[in-house]
Amino acid sequence: MAVNTQHISSIRQARERRISIPHYLRLDGSRYLFGLVLILALMSLIVLAQTGVVATKGYATARLEKEKTILIRERSQLQEREARAHSLDLIRRRAEQIGLRPITPDQVRYLNIPAVRK
Repeated sequence: MAVNTQHISSIRQARERRISIPHYLRLDGSRYLFGLVLILALMSLIVLAQTGVVATKGYATARLEKEKTILIRERSQLQEREARAHSLDLIRRRAEQIGLRPITPDQVRYLNIPAVRK
């Protein structure tokens, strides 16, 4: 009967690999430096992302402020036009242009309506 030596050697190799794992996990100076560089890179990306968000909001705020200024000017112009349109002199001139004239006392008639009682 033959003995499978390949099977036994793979068990030995697995044992040797298991024993050497702590060697791979041991942190030396270069691994600490790599970890530090990785953490700093991630922090830099976070700061850049936040800066981008703030800049975008700043542009949006500036655009809205500009639009607000334009709307305030437009509102002032509309209020001025409304005040001119409601001017009594202007209304009187327009009425005269279309042929209307002030009422005279002989054109006024009053009606007495008796109150209805229930």
